[in-house]
Amino acid sequence: MKTKMWFAIGLLGLFASCTSNTCKIEGTVQNAQDGDTLFMARMTNGKFVPSDTIVLQNGKFSLQEKCDSTVIASYFYHNKQNDEVYSNIFFMEKGNVQLTIGPDGKAIGTESNDIYQSLSDSVFAIHQQMNALYSQHIPTDADENFTPDSLTEQKLVELDQKANQILKSHVEKYIATPCGYFLLLSCYDMFEPAQIVELAGQVPAQYKNDTALRFLMEEAQKSGKTANGTSFIDVIIPSIDGGELKLSNIVKQNKLTLVDCWASWCGPCRAEMPHVVELYAKYHEKGLEIVGISFDEEEEAWKEAVKEMNMTWPQGSELQSWDNVMTQLYNVTSIPYTILIDQNGTIVAQQLRGHELEEAVKEHLE
Repeated sequence: MKTKMWFAIGLLGLFASCTSNTCKIEGTVQNAQDGDTLFMARMTNGKFVPSDTIVLQNGKFSLQEKCDSTVIASYFYHNKQNDEVYSNIFFMEKGNVQLTIGPDGKAIGTESNDIYQSLSDSVFAIHQQMNALYSQHIPTDADENFTPDSLTEQKLVELDQKANQILKSHVEKYIATPCGYFLLLSCYDMFEPAQIVELAGQVPAQYKNDTALRFLMEEAQKSGKTANGTSFIDVIIPSIDGGELKLSNIVKQNKLTLVDCWASWCGPCRAEMPHVVELYAKYHEKGLEIVGISFDEEEEAWKEAVKEMNMTWPQGSELQSWDNVMTQLYNVTSIPYTILIDQNGTIVAQQLRGHELEEAVKEHLE
């Protein structure tokens, strides 16, 4: 790891020799003390490797180096006075990068940084809306398992979906850039396996042999075995009543089966559950069955959540958290995760929530 110590005095001479391939970084660290340390890392094969240690003076730092290509980088700063940690992604590339590190952190000034900052601002604004909405409805004495009313939950789900759609559209628009490649690594689980393969073929040449990209391709190939249009793989796990839950038995008895992967400790799962309850009440008599597969470890917490949230459909769990049949057979990497299976055993949709999920159910049952 390199250690660099830059002072404000003499910076003009330092940058007098800047060329077109030079990356110049000027940074401000909010509320920093003289002698505080800023750490930087650079991505190699999908992993961030420590690269720079910068000792701060007057809350400022500057550095420059030759940049023949864009480097995905990150910084880490621990403000010991208020015990706050600030870290984020930025891009080292030719041009003048302006970093602001702290509560109002920003990275702007070059193409990749401007794209990423604009995206971050958009998603952050939506998350602020979600926090404000949640805060309006949470009682002062609420515990960690508090769930707002169903209307509020639906609004939260819709906002979350909006943020995810913005992320997905940025990946698709900028996939041929370093920023788009990083976004793909960050949110690949939002895409279908075939989409991941297609997007991976468009990344910049410098990343084609990255270990991280090969991992995505391998995961996509595994997920492709249970992609939309393929036959479902049977699952047999312990049921909540101590018996056996066999997915194939439920699929053949119903027009449409919704497999819902969730956990009692999963906030987004709990937020989505009121909508799933409403969906079940509306469509169960028309041929919809739901199979809840929990990623819990604690049996009591699982059973309490099922009762508390009025989940009256079949439930099963191996009580092994992420080490379970759904991650192994269906490559589930995040929850909530939904899979719709028709009576012929064909997977017709995945990863739907809220309004999108209801529209898919309606399409197959009405």
